[in-house]
Amino acid sequence: MKILKGDQFLRLLLNIVFIVLILFVSANNNHKNYPLSYIFLYNILLFVPAYINNLWLLPKLNRDKNIRRYLTIVIILFLFSVIILGQYLKYLYDHFNTSELVDFTPIAATALAPEKVEKYQYYFDVFPGIVIVMLILAIGYSIQTFLLRIKKEEEAKTQQNIAELSLLKSQISPHYLFNVLNSLYALALKKSEETPDVILKMSDILRYSLYETQEKEIAISHEIHILNMYMDIEKLRMPENASISFQHSVKDPVKIAPMLLLPLIENAFKHGIDSTVEASYIRAALTCSHNSLIFVCENSFKELQKKEIGGIGIENIRKRLELLYPGNHRLEIKKYKDVFNVILEIKL
Repeated sequence: MKILKGDQFLRLLLNIVFIVLILFVSANNNHKNYPLSYIFLYNILLFVPAYINNLWLLPKLNRDKNIRRYLTIVIILFLFSVIILGQYLKYLYDHFNTSELVDFTPIAATALAPEKVEKYQYYFDVFPGIVIVMLILAIGYSIQTFLLRIKKEEEAKTQQNIAELSLLKSQISPHYLFNVLNSLYALALKKSEETPDVILKMSDILRYSLYETQEKEIAISHEIHILNMYMDIEKLRMPENASISFQHSVKDPVKIAPMLLLPLIENAFKHGIDSTVEASYIRAALTCSHNSLIFVCENSFKELQKKEIGGIGIENIRKRLELLYPGNHRLEIKKYKDVFNVILEIKL
């Protein structure tokens, strides 16, 4: 058995309410005590052409875009409905000895028959009601179709954003893994005793990458922990004249998208530490409150370096910020003669 979707169920419910309302008003206005079966049949017949139009003709028009064929069928349907309903109304007039349309329906709009065809007034009594019901339901169909199109476009955009975020996340792991492996390789060449500790920290980062990044948001403390792990690893291969600091102040427990700050730290190590630069340095600071996050990273920079500034990491974070915090973030990157400065501000 096919289960109705939410919008289909709402549409069905509104149509039922509309019909029941018309029938209720018809019964309530039955002051002459005519049998309700006659009155209900007349009002139900009013809806038949409108539902044929909504359930068959309009959907077919949306698919085929053949307006000429649609108008031809609608005109035929309308004339056929006027004949059928007009004949039934004539029967009601004759049977109950009346000519008052309001006795049988609350949709008692009528039109005056021309002088030469006055004896066919019953046809002119029915067609305004048919037109009114068809227009009301057609407008409802058009509104629903428009809203459904917007909903589908939003869902498609959401799915596209999810796919793009997944792709961006998948690019993060190989990127920082490449940098960490360089550090591990340097330690292995020196046969350093710290190599096992680096492997453990690297394992911690990989565990975070595999599991924590599956979440939409993680606690800022987890991100800080990973930043510290990564910086500890990188410090092992830094020259003695390098100065590295990372200060953080978290006033309230907040959550952010995972792996959002690591590319900025990676970039600082990539371009900020050079043994040929006197007093190379990286200074990072993170401040969090319940509604904002500010991350500042400044590093020394050697102008003659042929390295590309930013690369995969910075471009990746720009795209993720646009998808995750549209209109609620500011990423400012400035390059001076010998200083590279990054400021990231997010409204949470």
